[in-house]
Amino acid sequence: MVEPLAYDAIVLAGGRSTRMGDVDKLQVVVDGATLLTHALAAVADARRVVVVAPEGTAGLPAGVLRVQEDPPFSGPAAAMGTGLRALGDAAAEHVVVVAADVPRVGDAVDALLAGLAAHPDHDGVVARTPDGRRQPLLAGHRTRSLVAALAAHEPLADLSATRVTSGLDLVELDLDAEVVSDVDTPADLDRLTRESPHG
Repeated sequence: MVEPLAYDAIVLAGGRSTRMGDVDKLQVVVDGATLLTHALAAVADARRVVVVAPEGTAGLPAGVLRVQEDPPFSGPAAAMGTGLRALGDAAAEHVVVVAADVPRVGDAVDALLAGLAAHPDHDGVVARTPDGRRQPLLAGHRTRSLVAALAAHEPLADLSATRVTSGLDLVELDLDAEVVSDVDTPADLDRLTRESPHG
């Protein structure tokens, strides 16, 4: 019997959601649950879960550690670094990084964990869209490799996740468009709601 892969998780939930207008994107309901709930459910079997989000973020269960990048809203690379520091020296060998605005993030995490198990000699795995674009906010890493990559790009404020992970040896996992689609605008939400197989 194959042992489940031990991993920690960093959920990135700290954006301003400016393109959603006055709507708190994390509390948008898709398929009967908020986007944040979907993200937390996707990594429920992680050893530890760190959510990078503003103070006062609703819907965080007990046992989940909330932190925020400094300065606040300084981008995904800074958020990843903050999440890794929160995990500290006792971090698991692998860490999964996911954005909290992907309704089908559970399917993505399943693929990431399978990819990590299948490719132990690489720095990690990253989701890739059908048009060939990497999605660095849907990725699984060997923790020490990600720590080193982020350290090499300090300071991390206002850097993209693509830039700080570009030097890593990541296996690209081809995932369906609906699995990697996120919610950035009201139009995205409308499209995903209409296309949902569960709606």
